[in-house]
Amino acid sequence: MIETLLTGALRAHGARTALVGHMGPGTAGVVEEVARVAGVRARDLGPDGAGTDGGPDRTVDLVVLVAATPADLRAAVPLNSGLPSAAGIAVAVLDAAPRQGPPLPSPPGLGQWEGLLGSRTRRLPDGGWLWEFAFTDPIETAEVLAAVARGLVGGRRSPAGPAQSGTEGRSVTALSWRRLGEPGAVSGATASPRLSVDDVPAVDERVVNPMGFRRGSGAKVGRLVSRGGRWVLVVGGGVRWRVPDDGAVTDVDVAALRDLRAVRVEWGRHSGPVAAVRAVAGLAAAGIPLMGARPPMWAGPLGEELHDLLSWSREEELADELLREEHSIRLRRAALRLHGQRTRWYRSGPGAPVEPSVSVVLCTRRPEMVGFALRQVARQRGVDVELVLALHGFGLDAPGVAEAVDAYRAPGRELVVWEPGEGLVLGSVLNGAIARAGGSLVAKMDDDDWYGPDHLSDLVLARRYSGADLAGCATEYYHLEHLGLTVRRSVPSERFVRHVTGAAMLTDRTVLEEVGGFRPMGLGEDNALLDDVRDMGGSIYRTHGLGSVIRRRRTGHTWREASGYFLREPQRQWRGWRPSALLESDPGDVPTTAPGTTTSDPTAHGSDR
Repeated sequence: MIETLLTGALRAHGARTALVGHMGPGTAGVVEEVARVAGVRARDLGPDGAGTDGGPDRTVDLVVLVAATPADLRAAVPLNSGLPSAAGIAVAVLDAAPRQGPPLPSPPGLGQWEGLLGSRTRRLPDGGWLWEFAFTDPIETAEVLAAVARGLVGGRRSPAGPAQSGTEGRSVTALSWRRLGEPGAVSGATASPRLSVDDVPAVDERVVNPMGFRRGSGAKVGRLVSRGGRWVLVVGGGVRWRVPDDGAVTDVDVAALRDLRAVRVEWGRHSGPVAAVRAVAGLAAAGIPLMGARPPMWAGPLGEELHDLLSWSREEELADELLREEHSIRLRRAALRLHGQRTRWYRSGPGAPVEPSVSVVLCTRRPEMVGFALRQVARQRGVDVELVLALHGFGLDAPGVAEAVDAYRAPGRELVVWEPGEGLVLGSVLNGAIARAGGSLVAKMDDDDWYGPDHLSDLVLARRYSGADLAGCATEYYHLEHLGLTVRRSVPSERFVRHVTGAAMLTDRTVLEEVGGFRPMGLGEDNALLDDVRDMGGSIYRTHGLGSVIRRRRTGHTWREASGYFLREPQRQWRGWRPSALLESDPGDVPTTAPGTTTSDPTAHGSDR
């Protein structure tokens, strides 16, 4: 197929001068042979061969770039700013993980591609994609390459750091595995120099991430084992994946492993210490359930949390769908927070940008729920949080409110209190709270629902690896107080959707400004915001729902569904209080309401759906 692509492109453009580039395993031999026969130049654009080729001021008639996977193409973007300009450019990715829509290129902005005569995006027979461009005058090839890279993963409509510009990983992608360990190196403390986290190339979380995680799985368990002195992933006696020399994990590799219940890591002879750590970190970042013996000393750059999680050896427990998903979420959290490219970017040294802060807007009409709600925000970790509390129709002098506010502020937490008039509708109250917020990200939480300590940081992560304009949670867990039941409903997660719960939304100021904030409505303001985000061309992503529980009483909710709605199959239900372990439930906030107890406040804020 590579031969057909290359020869077809060369013939179609009738190019007198051309450059052919290749990126990723399996592309070099064929590309270089076709280029030799055609009498044009071929160049390795991966980490071991990238560099300048006369600079963008040098011009050729045609540039053809061939990448093995999206991960290989994206890794090449920051390394190839010196590619020559061309009026004809073709970019091919030979294999890609299944996706929800065509990866249309994302041009740099209006007025910058005025010379574009035509472009075409075409699916290849084996699951890959081909992009072809024709311009009136030569254009920088690196600019087109970056546009294709952005289109492969989607993203927010406004620039938001390195993931949008195609420059992520600039400081780490050039590190080769050969520097710190050859394939077949013997494990042990003396096998290599002492490594740090930054010695290991970061994970490109835009392509290697939990998107596409399958809650259900087959019974097969893969094994990362040594064969011929290097790692391979074996399933049922056959090799499913050969760990590459540099340990890089791609979206294609991850998609091929989603059916497995788990992967057992068998430490020993490996593909070099840096490559081994990089491979394990990549699989963990994708949420592949990993287990095995505790990693050896040379794998220290994995981080202490991953070390502990990889010691999981109770394979039989992963047959339980819930325990398997919980383990997957813990792994992806640990890996993405330590090894993700965006995390490396934030801690890259003096002058590095500061991680975005999160302003939580929390509106309530119920003085008796203020203390509970503030405790849910106070337990959040891993993010810089500011809280804007809107006391809708009452003030600090209401019973227990001032005391709850003082307790929240006591350790130095940031809290802005606003007392909007009772006559304002909820949408207007939310907009007023947002106007008083100082964070670059804005999250909405409800006053009566339970939130795990990683709720906000999970939303920040999901927004980061999905590139979505708005991220939210799946509403899976409900506690039906009047029945004394906890119910888990089956809600697909880790995907782009049209709807997320109003009780757990996170977006940024740019999006809110573009859509005009919440509509001034008393009911349905959450759904209206989602509609507005989609109407402006934005995307909505739904991450897992194990870190929150929606409280349902017999009455008093803006979403008026009878209890029977929450008891429909397929779902699991338990007597009493049974949230996911990821909620890390605070004993002081465990519900004690007896069956039959109701609340009589029909105006209480809490859009559960």
